[in-house]
Amino acid sequence: MKLVTVNSMEDLYIPIEKRLENRSNTRNHVFNLIFQLEFWNKEKENVLELLYNYYETLAIEEKFEKNNDENIEILKINKKIIEKQLFDLLDKIPQIDKKIEENSIGWEINRIDKCNLAILRLAIYEILFDHIPYKVVINESINLAKKYGDEKSYRYINAILAKVCKEIKEDNNGR
Repeated sequence: MKLVTVNSMEDLYIPIEKRLENRSNTRNHVFNLIFQLEFWNKEKENVLELLYNYYETLAIEEKFEKNNDENIEILKINKKIIEKQLFDLLDKIPQIDKKIEENSIGWEINRIDKCNLAILRLAIYEILFDHIPYKVVINESINLAKKYGDEKSYRYINAILAKVCKEIKEDNNGR
């Protein structure tokens, strides 16, 4: 499994594209931050310190890319969107974790792999509170699991998210 840390530019590397930040890249940044927060105290001061370190690492990466190719266009990130999602998600972790526990029979939150947990938290946040279409969230989450998780992560992510989406659809039909 590939660990994500603010000290490793390779792990934070996002292919440079000639357009502004897109949803997938924003999701990748938020995932990286949520994952790192699994190893930090989630107090606001610590989150702000993590964000500062994360942005510093991205700035170093940008300089590195520019030194290697002066014609490269660096992908701009939208810090406001990243921070809004991150802080909003952190506020909603109790609700999100309840959904995860309800749909992962026999697995308590503290037993779930940290990478998988970060992906699930982000995905369920996007489904419940960001109102991103289920299929998009599941597809993007599977891509994150394949990129960062172990060889079985994407199956686990898919199974849990399928149950959550089925439950939400059933709840919406009952209204």
